[in-house]
Amino acid sequence: MTNLHSDKIKTANLHTTTNHIYTNTQLRKLLVPIIIEQLLASLMGTVDTMMVSNVGSAAISAVSLVDSINILVIQALSALAAGGAILCSQYLGSHNTKCARHAARQVFFVMAFLSVLLSAFCLITGKLLLRAIFGAVEADVMRNSQVYFFFTLLSFPFIGLYDAGASIMRAQNNSRNPMVISVISNFMNIGGNAILIFGFGMGVEGAAISTLISRIFCAIVVIIQLRRENEPIFIKNYMSIRPEWGLIKKILLIGIPSESKTACSSLESWLSSLLYPLLERWPSQPRP
Repeated sequence: MTNLHSDKIKTANLHTTTNHIYTNTQLRKLLVPIIIEQLLASLMGTVDTMMVSNVGSAAISAVSLVDSINILVIQALSALAAGGAILCSQYLGSHNTKCARHAARQVFFVMAFLSVLLSAFCLITGKLLLRAIFGAVEADVMRNSQVYFFFTLLSFPFIGLYDAGASIMRAQNNSRNPMVISVISNFMNIGGNAILIFGFGMGVEGAAISTLISRIFCAIVVIIQLRRENEPIFIKNYMSIRPEWGLIKKILLIGIPSESKTACSSLESWLSSLLYPLLERWPSQPRP
């Protein structure tokens, strides 16, 4: 009787073990690069802030203020792209490679369209937007903020394309390549900052241009890598992509709730960082 009970336990343990899709090692290989990549995605602005410290306090304030907007945009676009990755993963899980490729093309379309739209909106309303958000800051800070924001808003479409490509790679269990691309682009940004800020004395403008070039590099490399036909999902003829509203609706229904949650969380911390200095300067009422 005891042997029978022991055999049942072993059989149950065997079923439990074999039901796991991923082993712990496979999960680590998948998740650790994603964590590193997400940290590196927001690191460029921090590096820019540190490297313009020799330019002056106005440059530091300008870069750090605009970077708070950029981080919000980066996290929102990344969350939206994750919706596309989920849809592609579902199709791959059901062995429907054809639909996975169609979904991947629509992810690129959605991310390109929305990021270009966002970039155009910020380009048109840039000065008004900065004044509305940051209020009455010093003239030097506002001038440097406008310069840094102009170049970084031009990078929004490239951030969107990179997020689209990286999410599609992750859907195919390839989180290493996006991490490697992020590492290389961050080193490019540091090198570019050193050349443009210290070598050519371009200050905030040099930091912004270096960041823009690094993000263009990310987008180009991802687009090239997704052309490989030896992967389940590959994309060619990007210019021939046309909207398929059924798939776009599915991507948005998955991505928008995740994007809203991420954006609200980032917006809360962002507003707190903006309001705290104002509250410190608020005149306190004398106690009776």
